Amino acid sequence: MSFKNVFDSSGDEADSAKQAAEALNKNTPGTGDVSEEVRNLESKRDPWLVRQTAHGAFDVMGFLDPLFQKVHEVSADQRRVSEDPKSTSDMASSAKDKAFESVQVKISDEDLPYISEEQQKKLKEARDKAMGFLLLTTELGKVEGLALDPSHNTAYIADRSGQKLYAVDLANGAKRVVASSLGDINDVALDGNGTAYVTDWSSARLLAVDLSNGSSRVVTDGLYGYGVALDGTGKAYVADWSNGQLVAVDLARGRKDVVVGDLVHASGVALDGNGKAYIGQKDGGEHLYEVVLADGTKREVTTLPGATTPRATLDGAGHAYVSDPTGQRLYEVNLADGAQRVVVTGLGTAHGVKLDSGGGQLYVSNQAGQLWRIAQHAVQGLGQVKVVA
Repeated sequence: MSFKNVFDSSGDEADSAKQAAEALNKNTPGTGDVSEEVRNLESKRDPWLVRQTAHGAFDVMGFLDPLFQKVHEVSADQRRVSEDPKSTSDMASSAKDKAFESVQVKISDEDLPYISEEQQKKLKEARDKAMGFLLLTTELGKVEGLALDPSHNTAYIADRSGQKLYAVDLANGAKRVVASSLGDINDVALDGNGTAYVTDWSSARLLAVDLSNGSSRVVTDGLYGYGVALDGTGKAYVADWSNGQLVAVDLARGRKDVVVGDLVHASGVALDGNGKAYIGQKDGGEHLYEVVLADGTKREVTTLPGATTPRATLDGAGHAYVSDPTGQRLYEVNLADGAQRVVVTGLGTAHGVKLDSGGGQLYVSNQAGQLWRIAQHAVQGLGQVKVVA
């Protein structure tokens, strides 16, 4: 049977039922109008008794007539749809268009997620920590040198512009001024017994600072030192930038001995503990030198084209990490053959660099007054470059 026959049959049956209801309503006595008096009388009867009239039934018959008419109309509509399926598609398409033409999505600034500056800071810290580096603290002045005291989890920072020596808690970045009015200081070294030694470049002095009370004294003068390192036997090795020399200083007597000359723009000093020093260059220099302390023999370890190499720190396994403020980078250099690679970028005008080999952390300071902590393992993968900014 076709859909047409089904709907025709449904319509015919509805018509027959409708006609029967009309005949019943017309031919049954009492189906006409009922007076108000009669209805009031019936309402007072006991509802459990059989009514003498059937007005309720007549009312139902009056309801059936339009019901059957509606069934007839619906059957006719269904028949048309079955004969012309396209009408269904058109009707659905029209309904969709009307529904969506009134729906407009508007996103205002108020609807966008808001992230406060504090939340942004926390998100950045979380990202940096996951990547292996963290900005520990800021506002340290014009930092060019730093020293580490791992036993007290503290870094000491030389602020050249503020003439101050800062102590920074490496656990939380809290900072405090240890000493002030120290002059044009640009590097610091610790003796492990409560004294820091700082180089005052413009006054050509090497100063000893008591970390317990901030007092200072002159160890020697006549040295335009840019870098300083201690050998643990009572000697300091100072890189004299102006005279291009590496000078050994007896800390007890202040005596100075030139170890080697012809080190143009000599800057940072790193000692390997086995009789060798590694010297960088600041301003116009791109070399890293190795010097034998016993006889002053020197050799060029590497050249970093376009870079400056103010300071280096050693890992004890044949490598140096060298800061490059010009390129805002940190290099890893193989001390045996001079092979080099960039391991971190985005460090700003990075000068100071120290490695806490026991804790596996690198610390880098820059002239913007920032102190960064970088996980050593994060920069050890060959070809891997970290970006901190």
